[in-house]
Amino acid sequence: MKTPNSKYVLLAITLTLVLLSGCSSKQWYKGNTHTHTVLCGHADSTPEAVTKWYHDRGYNFLCLSEHNIFINPADVPMPENKRDDFILIPGEEITGGGHAHVTALNTVGLVDPALQQQEGASKTEVIQAHVHGTIEQQGHAILNHPNFHYMNTAEDIRPVKGLHMFELFNGHPSVNNFGDEAHISVEAMWDELLTEGMLIYGVSSDDAHNFLKLGPDVSNPGRGWVMVRSESLTPDAITDAMLHGDFYATSGVMLSELESTNTKIELKIDEQATAAELESTFIAGHAIEEGPIGYAIQFIGDGGKVLEQVNGSSASYSVSKESSYVRAKVTFTKERDSRLESFYAWTQPVFTDDRKYTLP
Repeated sequence: MKTPNSKYVLLAITLTLVLLSGCSSKQWYKGNTHTHTVLCGHADSTPEAVTKWYHDRGYNFLCLSEHNIFINPADVPMPENKRDDFILIPGEEITGGGHAHVTALNTVGLVDPALQQQEGASKTEVIQAHVHGTIEQQGHAILNHPNFHYMNTAEDIRPVKGLHMFELFNGHPSVNNFGDEAHISVEAMWDELLTEGMLIYGVSSDDAHNFLKLGPDVSNPGRGWVMVRSESLTPDAITDAMLHGDFYATSGVMLSELESTNTKIELKIDEQATAAELESTFIAGHAIEEGPIGYAIQFIGDGGKVLEQVNGSSASYSVSKESSYVRAKVTFTKERDSRLESFYAWTQPVFTDDRKYTLP
């Protein structure tokens, strides 16, 4: 397998951060909110080794999200050469059987274990209990991989109060991001929720378990992450920026410019940084049967309708109240090993109605 040039990857990421930051006091930070270690019982590397993997590949923040185990960053050994621009964010993955998995991000302690199982409760009630438990521990909830075993539908998610983030993309090969003949994709579910008036942002993570064995059928790291624009690199600042939608989700596509306001969305793809990311032996794209090679940028509104598409590396769209929200999706399709693969970046929706962030 071809191994990535780490210096090239880090340089490309650094250049991307500088370009995205512009003259703003805010900076862009690369991070992952969902990954596992041997503590969960079915992953292959220690917390120290997992932390080092992300640190050494240019990430700025990481949450070790173990099943029903609170991870305090103070208890995790840092790499000897730890950079100043790398942090761990405390949290856990609340695991409620077949009902829901939720990342409790930036919490101060373990979410009440009684919330893991709710006998006789609906899926909505279980997710709501997880959200309440996360807030009680001063954190914020991310509903994970709703299409894993097709556990959660839009109907299950929509009534939940205080849930403003969910995993739009998860890099685990068994979570059914793109649905099947009988189930819609998670992205289509997102558009259902947004069209119905929910304020919910899309997160991308890798949900990695396997750091020692590589392959498209195992859950390797580096397949999904978020780029967060924040005033500082602290757990509170990163979480606050995400709660306000100041980030984009990606499975490999990097942006060099992103302006998103209630009147305009404008973006430009960083082709060099994207190429550097896709050199990784860990990355695995979405296999497709056919489609044009290259970049396509779509602006999407109510009902998942494509409002405009641009084939190229930059685009802008004037937002109007004709749609209650507008979001951008970037698709990059390339040929690798005689098959077509697509990689994505998703910006957060711009809302033109009066929906606001609320807690239950």
